[in-house]
Amino acid sequence: MKYTVSSTNIHLISSFKVRKKDFEKVLVKMRKRHPESQVWKRSIQSLKWEWAAHNAFHALGIARKNTAHADLNWPQHWLIRVGYELLGRIAWPFIK
Repeated sequence: MKYTVSSTNIHLISSFKVRKKDFEKVLVKMRKRHPESQVWKRSIQSLKWEWAAHNAFHALGIARKNTAHADLNWPQHWLIRVGYELLGRIAWPFIK
């Protein structure tokens, strides 16, 4: 998978192509390669929920241009964090 990493962002290119069963493996590999990013202050589960929400929106055809890729950021406003967690949990059983 293609991605870019900065101190406060991981940009996942064409993230909708990755299956949920591979999210954690991909994230752990990125963390090993780029441990300096502050994004890792978030839990792997938090990152997975956000990724799941993006994939669900993309599958539903919602803002496909924007949801084809995912930006995992640090810091995150608490309302955004809660929203992604709720949406990710709801979407999880339905996404590939």
